[in-house]
Amino acid sequence: MRLFLLGLILIHFSAISQRTVPPGLLKNWKKTDITRIDGSPYYDPETLNVDFDLNFVSKDSVDLFNSGRLQRIRYQVLEDSIIKVSTLRMKIEELSEIKLVLTALESDELDFRLILSPKHLYDLTYTPEAYKAKNGEVVFISESGRVEPQFRHKTMTPVDFIFENFGFPEYRKGGFVVRFVVTSKGDVTGVKVVASSNNRFNDKLIQAVLKTKGLWEPAEFKGEKVSVEMEYDFNLGYEDRKITSQVDSIAYSKMYLDYGTNFIKDGAYRSAFNYLKKSIDYNPLNIDAYFKHAEVSFALKRKEDGCESLSYLLLLEQKKAVPLYEKYCK
Repeated sequence: MRLFLLGLILIHFSAISQRTVPPGLLKNWKKTDITRIDGSPYYDPETLNVDFDLNFVSKDSVDLFNSGRLQRIRYQVLEDSIIKVSTLRMKIEELSEIKLVLTALESDELDFRLILSPKHLYDLTYTPEAYKAKNGEVVFISESGRVEPQFRHKTMTPVDFIFENFGFPEYRKGGFVVRFVVTSKGDVTGVKVVASSNNRFNDKLIQAVLKTKGLWEPAEFKGEKVSVEMEYDFNLGYEDRKITSQVDSIAYSKMYLDYGTNFIKDGAYRSAFNYLKKSIDYNPLNIDAYFKHAEVSFALKRKEDGCESLSYLLLLEQKKAVPLYEKYCK
């Protein structure tokens, strides 16, 4: 799944043999949910929590907005309502005034189903904080994934860009909070350092923020361009590193899943069995590990272990596990 997201964000391609764009596709869509192709839920927080917008601005260009950064990517519409973005192919399963459903092709060995809604309709589901400026203009408080201006840069988020141009010495410790407004026209105004551990560097930080001028697209709320107040906190070296014995259980689970999958390809099922069990132990919500563990268990004629993995998949509402359980465990 991470490869899909990175491919969606980073890779650019040249479109060829473009077909007619389906009516209703050319609008700004907000990702609201992601499931497996059959509708079964995901439990991987890294997948569930990824937030992005897809704004189909023309018949061959889509703006991807993710982590505060805006990037324009080329896409194609192929036969059978298939959209190709980079090397990723998705089928338009449903398209209406209120919903877009994109499904990965199983032939590409990807398993996800994206549900999106028009951004202006999504905006009706919440009320952002706002205040009235001295000039009478309403200014919204930035909220990630909801109301925020878009920073158009190929490689950097706005925080990275400002930090890069700040030039704060690496050997020093410091803490700074900077606040500014990106107007409804994309201008940068009202830059102010509201907290600082060393006032000598305040002007440098302000100048770094001003260098973002010309790189912002204004935020939109309910289809209207709006002004938004931004605030970035730069905590530079104040948090001491602590030695800990804790491990990233999600990362370890994925690592052992990869080991197990490779052992299956080599026909080393006993080793695969052991590594897949470790993968499940580190993350009891790793769906793919359960499926692979069941596969290996049945290959080793360990029916009880295989049925145990399938039973957990049933508890996790995985639809593909139902026929397998009926076939092997009843």
